[in-house]
Amino acid sequence: MITIEKVTDKKSLKAFVKFPFELYRGNKYWVPPLIGGEMNTFDASYNPTLEFCDVNLLVAKKEGRIVGRIALIVNHRENDILGVRKMRFGWLDFEDDKEVTGALFEAAEKWGREQGMDYMEGPVGFCNLDKAAMLTFGFDELSNTTALYNYPYYESHMVAAGFDYCTQWVESEIKTPTAVPEKISRFSALIKEKYSLSIPDLRSKSAIKKYIPQVFDVLNKTYSVLENFVPLTEKQQTFYAAQFMAVINPEYVSCVQDKDGNMIAFGLAIPYMASALQKAGGSLLPFGWWHLLKAHKVNKRAELLLIGVLPEWQRKGVTALIFDEVMRRFMRDNIMYVESNPQQEKNTSVRVLWKEYESRHHKSRWTFIKHLK
Repeated sequence: MITIEKVTDKKSLKAFVKFPFELYRGNKYWVPPLIGGEMNTFDASYNPTLEFCDVNLLVAKKEGRIVGRIALIVNHRENDILGVRKMRFGWLDFEDDKEVTGALFEAAEKWGREQGMDYMEGPVGFCNLDKAAMLTFGFDELSNTTALYNYPYYESHMVAAGFDYCTQWVESEIKTPTAVPEKISRFSALIKEKYSLSIPDLRSKSAIKKYIPQVFDVLNKTYSVLENFVPLTEKQQTFYAAQFMAVINPEYVSCVQDKDGNMIAFGLAIPYMASALQKAGGSLLPFGWWHLLKAHKVNKRAELLLIGVLPEWQRKGVTALIFDEVMRRFMRDNIMYVESNPQQEKNTSVRVLWKEYESRHHKSRWTFIKHLK
């Protein structure tokens, strides 16, 4: 018999957070998060997005053992701005037992209807900068820090539970060239001269900090064309800026300014943290911090976290300047491969960036939707 229990205290929250560590034990592709960071995510004193979210965390148990979990989220600010009544769901993990997912989704749908929601969509986080979308292709590829991993059977459980496919996301692995393509270098120089553009020196965290407000301004305007995008509040910007600053390598940050010194584009990458996080096993202590620090200093791979270009500057070649700059640094540091973060398939303005480089589409993922009426 499956029972559904609500997370009500720190002890049950920790059990909720640690369930995937048991579910994916021995899986060489799953990358564990830091347990402390996951706990903080659900702490309103730490995560400002919770100021306008209702959250219900549920676990499924069988014979007293956790066999599944789900986070239900109503982001009232998002719903008000978009004019919808949507319940987000995420942190979805379960054993290969449709009785488990049936019980989880039954409880989820009941709560969603009680909140007056029309439909549920996920897996997603609290907002658009959190991890999102269920892996449907690329199960034998190591995950990364910006994406979710799940077993192949998850998709069939979603379909069996009556969910429809909603939004597709894709990821690419880009091979770092031995030299920046001549076409990119030549085009970069022409664009830079034509529009009187400049690239400021951001190779220190102190230099980056003063540009943070402009980064989020560009980010909000870049993704405003996506139908489900909601701009971040100032508190959210501060929250995510602190997270980014903790993991970035300033050498892998680049931005482009117009002739008046205003930021029009940026790119942000970090050293690949997947293997280091696996060695850390969910904790910075006793030696997790060492593995993460080592990954910053010695690495053959990098992850692209974010890239943004103001809409009026898109399709003018500005991104060539960013990649010309960052790729040279990757080559200098012997970075052989770069992982893109998950990108919505409809976001062609970002996906087109890889066309001048040798790359492969190595992962796909979907979000799912179900109406509650």
